[in-house]
This record gives sequence, structure tokens and C-alpha cells, in this order.
Amino acid sequence: MNIFRGTFRLLRLLIHLLKGIHICYTALGDVERFDLTEKQHRIIQDWLSTVAKIIGIDLTVHGTPQKSPAFVVANHVSWLDIVIVASVLPVSFLSKVEVRKWPVVGTLAAKSGTLFIHRGSKTGALEAIHLMQERLRAGHSVASFPEAKTTDGTRVHAFHPRLFAAAIETKSTIQPVAIRYPHASGVNPIVPFVDNRNLVKHAFRIMSAKRTAVELTLCEPISSKGQPRKQLAQLARNSVADVFENSS
Repeated sequence: MNIFRGTFRLLRLLIHLLKGIHICYTALGDVERFDLTEKQHRIIQDWLSTVAKIIGIDLTVHGTPQKSPAFVVANHVSWLDIVIVASVLPVSFLSKVEVRKWPVVGTLAAKSGTLFIHRGSKTGALEAIHLMQERLRAGHSVASFPEAKTTDGTRVHAFHPRLFAAAIETKSTIQPVAIRYPHASGVNPIVPFVDNRNLVKHAFRIMSAKRTAVELTLCEPISSKGQPRKQLAQLARNSVADVFENSS
């Protein structure tokens, strides 16, 4: 870990965050506006692509993006996953409502179309499904991590089926996405965000590394027509798991 490299990248990132705030208020419209145009999605993707470059990410993308609207589902290893997926695909993520109040990050998330839900509440899942349906019906893609937790990146856990109801109700395509952080030891040991790690320390450690390789694979789309939630979740999970098995 190179502290000087990490500090330099952190300073560049802070400057880029300020640029992001400027973009939010000049190019992305009202804070609570969710109906982003194709041009606005491209602005967000370009900004996030620069974030990835600043912190030292070497991204390789396999496959062809599914046209919107789609329910994008991916395995979950780190907070980096959000940056990577959203830099490649024009998607809106689900997030706990508390994030909306975070300085800078909350504004960036809201302006980029994040769907805020009361995670952990009795009605949280229904709220999420309702918001996702609205977005999908409006012709926009949404993304989620159906494992519902981060993992060590060595394998793909079961996908929880509940949120797949939004895709079924709107007849939207499922776009499975596999995220890998290849390394000589199998999985880059500094990337998994597990065991209640400190976010700031974890981010600085990644920025201090020379480079961090990421492979994002856009698997074959899956039709939601006539499919029960559990079967869709299993099919999507298997598509992602196949990438890991073929890469080992």
C-alpha cells in the first residue's frame, strides 16, 4: 500500500466530487426528479467512469448491454460494485433512505435517480417493489444485489426472489451481471467489503493500491414472461455463477 499514491488519488477524487455537485445542479435537474433522459444517464456514467479511473480501477467489460428497461441483478462484493455497474449501465439503484441525508453523497445519489426505501421496515420490500415498478414502466432500468449482502467474492450466494416481482409485473427483462475482482490469489483480497470494515479506511486502501482489476460480464438476458419469482432468481443466480466457474 502506497500512502502517497492514496493521498494523491483522494485529493483528485475530492475535486471530482465537487465537479459532480456542479453537474447535479446544472445538468441533472431537480433533486427529486427521477425521469432522467438518455443524455443525463450518459453524463452520470461518464462521471462515474472517471471516479473509477481516479481510484485506480482497470475495468474490462464482456457482453452487450440490454436495452432499457431491464432489471439488472448482480453479485455483491464491495461498494465498488455500484460505481462499476452504474458506469457501464444506465441504472438506478435501491438505497436506504438515510443515505439521502449524507453530505455530498446524498445529493449525488438523489440527483442520479437513486430509489430511496425504508430498509428494514415491515413495508420496505413492498415499497421497493412499488418504486421499481414505477421506474420500469417509465422505461428505465433498475439494479439490485439479490444476495442482500456483500461476500468474499469467491462464489455466488442464493438470490432472494422477492424483488423479481417488479420485473414480472412490468414484463421487464432480467439482465444478470457478474462482477469479479481477479487477482493472482484468486480474488483481490483488498476489495471485499465484509466483516463491518470501516468504509473510509477501506476506500483509502483501494486508492493506495497500484491498480485494481475488475471484470464485469453482462450475461444473456432472461425473459420474465410466465416465470415465477423463485425460478427467475435461480436462473439469474446460475448465469452469474457460471461466469465464476468458467473463470476459475
